[in-house]
This record gives sequence, C-alpha cells and structure tokens, in this order.
Amino acid sequence: MLQPDSVEQTAGMPTKMNSSSIRRLNRVRVFHALRQNPGSSQRELGRLTGLDKATVSVVVAQLQQEGLIERMASTSVRRVGRPETALTIAASAGVLVGARLEPKTIRMVATTLAGEILAHMQIDGSRNVRRAITLLQKGIQELLTQAGENREVRGIGVGIPGMMNREGRLVLAPNLGWRNSEIRPMLEENLNAPVYVDNDTNAASVAECLFGICRTVRNFIFITGHSGVGGGLVLDGRLYRGTGGFAGEVGHLSIVPGGRACGCGKRGCLETYVSEASILARLEELGRTLPDIWAVAEAQGDPKVRQVLDEVGTHLGFALSHLVNLMNPELIVLGGNLAVIAQLLMPTLKRALAEHTLRPLLEDVRLEVSPLGADAVPMGGIALALEGFLTSSVVMAEERSQRRG
Repeated sequence: MLQPDSVEQTAGMPTKMNSSSIRRLNRVRVFHALRQNPGSSQRELGRLTGLDKATVSVVVAQLQQEGLIERMASTSVRRVGRPETALTIAASAGVLVGARLEPKTIRMVATTLAGEILAHMQIDGSRNVRRAITLLQKGIQELLTQAGENREVRGIGVGIPGMMNREGRLVLAPNLGWRNSEIRPMLEENLNAPVYVDNDTNAASVAECLFGICRTVRNFIFITGHSGVGGGLVLDGRLYRGTGGFAGEVGHLSIVPGGRACGCGKRGCLETYVSEASILARLEELGRTLPDIWAVAEAQGDPKVRQVLDEVGTHLGFALSHLVNLMNPELIVLGGNLAVIAQLLMPTLKRALAEHTLRPLLEDVRLEVSPLGADAVPMGGIALALEGFLTSSVVMAEERSQRRG
C-alpha cells in the first residue's frame, strides 16, 4: 500500500506531520487494515497497523460512532478472557462513485466503502467540458439506480487523461482539448457531492495499491492506455508527482523522432503508436475497420491485426526499457484498455524490453496485467473518493469537537 504521506498527497492534504495529520493517518491505516482484513478484532488491527491499543480503540470508537464500521459476533476461537468482537465496514455506510472521462466514453463504477462493486456502466462522452459534466451527472444517476442503493454518496472520484498540477488544476488535457480548467469546482457544482480529481493514471496507480496487485509492492510502474497513454510512478512506496505534479507523462516519450503528430503538439510520442485510438487508426490504414479494443482482441487471428499488435508491443517495450533503466522497478503493471490486449502484446513487448534493458535491471522486473482491467481508472476514482472522504471526515469531526469545547 502507498505510504501514509502519499495517501495525503493523493487526497490533496498537506504532508506536514502535525497532530491533526497524525490523527488522519491513523484513521486511514485502521480503516484500510479492516477493509483488507474484514472480521478483524481491535487487537488484530493493532498488529496489522502497528498502532498501540489506545489509539486503535479511539479510532474504532470514532468510526463506529459515525456508522462506518460495525461489530459482530466472532466465530473464531479466542484466548481465555474477555471475548473479542469482530469488526467490519458497515454495508450501510455509504456509496462511492469513480469515473473515467475520455473523449468518446465515460466509464463509471459504484462501490461500497469497502470497495465492493455494486454496478458499473459506460456511456458516450464529449470533448465539450460542460457537455461532459452533464453526461457524467446523468450517468451517475443511472448508475446509482442500477446499483439499487439509496445510501448517501460519500464521494465521487474522477480520473482525467490530462496534466493536473499539485493544486488540482487541470493544466492540459490534449485528447479532450481542455486547457487551464478549474474542473473540480465545476464538477462539484453539478454533482452535488464531494468531488476528487486527479490524472487518470495516477488515480489508477492508487487503486492498484488499495484494491489491486500492488498492495505490498514499493517500486512499480503502472501503464494504462485509452485515448492516450499514461504512466503512474510509485517509488519507495510513494506516488511520484514531480516538481509541478506532472510526472508520469509516459505517453509523451518520443520513440520515433519526427514520427506521427500528437495532440500535445510534438511528434513521435508513444501514445501515437500505442493508444487505443492509434491502434484503431493504424488498422484503418491497413484496410481493417474495428470499433474498439475489445474487437481488436477478438480479431487476433487476422494477419493485419497481428501485425499491428506486434508493432504496438515493440514500441511499448522500447519505451518501457528506458523507464526500467532509470527506475529499477520490481513490477510493471499494464492496465486500462491495455489490459484487454496485454497477453497478445507480451511476446514482442518482452523481446523489445530484453533488447534495450540492462540485464541486471531486467532480472529485477516482472510484467503483470492489472486485475482491475478496464475499470482501473474508475476504481482509481473510488480510491480518490475514499481517501478524500476518510481524511475530510476527520477534519469535520475535529471542527465539531472544537465547537463543543
């Protein structure tokens, strides 16, 4: 799992470790330990989090008072003495919504606070920001109806394929055509719930740490491909954002000098060869028209499809070799729509990776496909919403306590 200070960065919280920050971090630790280990006792939560008995007791009491967790009779054999009760995330605690905004599609998922998927759906998107927000608003209403839930929406997390600075401002989303947009206030105004926004791949990287295969991995690269290609960089257990918050723009690594024109204004960027839109366009050039990446996977026996997939694997392996040589990660995770064709890319991808990567670093790294699949970014939205809700609810509790004092 991401280090606690990275969790705060993800939720837009300060990283200075004052007493208030420590309380928030303790709350996050206890909640996630219980989410990943349902039925744990307070004693077990202490062991899982490394927190002392008194701290765990205070956090559990607060979460229970707020209706976020509940006690239930334990069926396991305990030591002699006072019987311990098992704890679990309350099913009635609320609903989270995660979304991925793309030029042509909006993909959404609704979950419980424990991360259990209640419903997911995909609708048409738009490059017009106001139109996209309207579509998202209607889509969320339909999603919640599909989920059959009447519980409070605790937070909405949105992953956007664009450059987000550390203050949460959307600086550039070339595939959407959005620039310098205060997207979060616009979303909150229309969605009537707390909204948390981040770069789509950063969000998906957090989801891998909370819900996926990277819970115990401290150094990994997450690569996702939709309208573009993005990279999330987790170094020593922390999501690396860079000076301005723009780190991870893997899709704009130049792999073919003077190559295909990219929406960013440059040429030869990785995403002009590896993104879903680029794959479909390349197949169109070869006289093979397919609607989406799922159709590409189904047509894998077609010689033209095989040719394009081999080209994609070669380009992706070449780009990833540079990242491996720089970062020495233990894991590369392919997610989003890349996960749909990942196994088809592996032969050429691994060959290119081996050709261009220093051998000692190559021996350290392994390739995996995200279990979150096409829902990686929407689940990233869930991760953003969950972390934002957990930390902001502590702030509200502290404010209530101060008013009573």
